[in-house]
Amino acid sequence: MTHISFADRMPTLDFTPNALKDGIGVVPLILMAGFADTSMAAGELVASGAVRIEGRPITDPDHHILSYAFDDGEVLRLTVGGKSTMLIRRAD
Repeated sequence: MTHISFADRMPTLDFTPNALKDGIGVVPLILMAGFADTSMAAGELVASGAVRIEGRPITDPDHHILSYAFDDGEVLRLTVGGKSTMLIRRAD
């Protein structure tokens, strides 16, 4: 029997350490995840309180996820609107 974890079935965005060097902005992240079609729409999602990272509300459109968030091999969960979820992880 093969064990498949919840994370194995969830859509995931992988970033190289170099891509995370200066951090990833929340608005571009929402666009990459496909949760908004434009930067303006992504910014509105953030401003309206619809965006959470690890359950914590993100309300600043200039928020960045910095590389140290992945130092322990952590996978972060991006949720938009309570139903759209994607994992963010560093690809080593």
